[in-house]
Amino acid sequence: MSGKDLNLLRNKIDKIDKDILKLIQKRANIAIEVGDIKNKTNPGKTLYKPERESSILRNILKSNEGPVSDERIRVIYKELISACLSLEEGLKVGYLGPEGTHSEAAVLDHFGSKINRIPNQTIDDVFYQVLNKEIDLGVVPVENSTEGVINTTLNCLADNKDIFIGGEIFLNINHQLAASKKLDIKNAIAIASHPQALGQCNKWIDRNIGSIKRLEMSSSAEAAKYAKQNSNILCIVNSLAVSKYKLKVIKKNIQDYSENKTRFLVIGREKVSKTGNDKTSMLIQTENNPGALLGVLAPFDEKKINLSKIETRPSRDNANSHDFFIDCEGHQSDRKLKIVINKIKDSGAYVRLLGSYPEFL
Repeated sequence: MSGKDLNLLRNKIDKIDKDILKLIQKRANIAIEVGDIKNKTNPGKTLYKPERESSILRNILKSNEGPVSDERIRVIYKELISACLSLEEGLKVGYLGPEGTHSEAAVLDHFGSKINRIPNQTIDDVFYQVLNKEIDLGVVPVENSTEGVINTTLNCLADNKDIFIGGEIFLNINHQLAASKKLDIKNAIAIASHPQALGQCNKWIDRNIGSIKRLEMSSSAEAAKYAKQNSNILCIVNSLAVSKYKLKVIKKNIQDYSENKTRFLVIGREKVSKTGNDKTSMLIQTENNPGALLGVLAPFDEKKINLSKIETRPSRDNANSHDFFIDCEGHQSDRKLKIVINKIKDSGAYVRLLGSYPEFL
C-alpha cells in the first residue's frame, strides 16, 4: 500500500468521524427534548428508564454485523446513553464504597461514566439513601459464583417494601495481587482484602504464598489504601483500584476460578415496565412443613416458567417459617406469571414481588 492509498483511507475515517459527531449531537438534542417532556408529564421522577435502555441496546446488537464485537458495541452505546442522559439530569447512583470497589466497577459497566457515583459505607446505607431519595438508584452485590449469596442484600430486600429491583449486572471478577511498590511476595508479611476476595483467591494464596497472614478489610478498596500506606503488605484488588490508588501489580488474575462472576442488583423506588426479555424476583414465605418447597415450585412447573435462582433460609421474623428468594423468567404483568403467583398465594404462602426488570445483556 502506497502513502497515497493510506492518506485516502485516513481521509475517509476523518469524514466518517465528523458524520458520527454530527449524529451524536443530533441524538443529544433529541434526548434533551425527551427530557423536557418527561419533566413536564412526570415531575420529580428520574428520567432513567431501564426498559427503554434495554430496548435500545437489544435493537442495536441485533443489527450488529461486525467486525466490532457485541461486547464492545455495548460499551460504546452505554457511554453514549450515559452522556445523553447527563444532559437531561444529573443521575445519582449509590454503591458500596469506597472508590475503587467492584461495586463501583459495576456502576460504570451498567451506567457509563457520565453519572454521579456516590460511595456508601455499607449496603444498608445504599438502601437507606434510595428510600430517602438522597440518591436516584443504588447498586448492591447479591451473589458471587464462588462464594455464594450476600445475606445483607437479601435482608435489605426483605425489609424494604418500598424499594424494587430495577436491573441486574453480571461483572467478571478478576483479582490482581498488588502492593505500593514492586515487592517480592516472600518479603510480604500479610495480604489484605475483603473476605469475599480472599475466599475467591484462597487456593492461589495457599499454593503460591502459603500461610501468610490474611487481613480482612471492609472492602478491597480499603485494602488498597492500607497497602499503599504499608510497603510490606500485599492486597487483592481490581484494576480500577490499582489505577485509583497507583499500586504496582505483582500478579494478574489470581482468582481460583476463571469464570468468577458477581451479580449486582440495581435498586430504586419505581417499578420497571415490561420489555419482553424480563426477569422477576420474589420473596415467598411458607410454614416450615414437609413439602412446602414442592408446593411453591409446582405452579412454576405447570406453566413451564423457568427458574434461574432459588435461595432458601429460615425466616428472620417467624421461627416457624422459611423464606424462598426466587428469580424466574418473565414480567410480573405476564398472564402466566400472574396465575402462578395467585396459585402460590392460594396455597397459604406469603408472596412479595421484589421487582421485574430487563435480563442482563
